This record gives sequence, structure tokens and C-alpha cells, in this order.
Amino acid sequence: MNIAVKGALFNALLFPGWGEIFLKKYTRGLCIITATMAGILSILWSVIQTTIAILKVSPFKKGTVTFSSIVQLAIESVKALDFYYLFLLLFLIISLWIISIIDAYILGKVEMAKSSTPFDQQSVSPQV
Repeated sequence: MNIAVKGALFNALLFPGWGEIFLKKYTRGLCIITATMAGILSILWSVIQTTIAILKVSPFKKGTVTFSSIVQLAIESVKALDFYYLFLLLFLIISLWIISIIDAYILGKVEMAKSSTPFDQQSVSPQV
């Protein structure tokens, strides 16, 4: 497996930005990871804020906290979210992930081109 495919697979399978870090493009990789984490944390913050607002209106009674009541609270929190905001953040995260995969693949191709020498290219081409 060549370096371009490995870089793209790291992005696709692990997390956006890992392919760039694998290819030793640390600044670019950290920027992608930071942007992705900011989007994910923004979604989590929205869910937490909505959950707190729901709990202020109707708090749990003492001794009634069960797993099913927590799941129900989470479902109510997600239903109460602004779906346009949520959709926009998810769209941006997925777009960044796809761009990161393509970027890592292109960076890998460039690294492969840099590492190949004219001698390597001659040995691969057929003799006439």
C-alpha cells in the first residue's frame, strides 16, 4: 500500500487530520483536528445546555433516576435542538472530513513523487 492511500485511510478510518499528521504535515493536521473538535464540542455544548434547561423546568425526583429516564431526557434534549444549526455543523464536519481525505491523498502523492528518483522510474519502464 502506498503512502497516499495510507494517508487517506488514516483520515477516513480514524479522524480528520490524522492522515496529514501521518504524512508529517503537523500544522495542517492540527488545524483540521481543531476545527473538527470545535464543531463536535459545539454540538455537545448545545445538547448540554438544552438538557440543563429541561432539567430546570422539570427536575428528577429523588430516587427516580434510572437509565431509561436519562435516555428519555437525552431524546427530549435532541428534539429541542435547533436542527438547522445542528445540520449546518454536521454538514461542515462531514465536508471537512471529505476534504481532509482528499488532501491527505494528494499530499501522499506529492510525497511519493518527491521520493521517487529518475533511476527508479527507469527501472520500472520497459526496455526497448
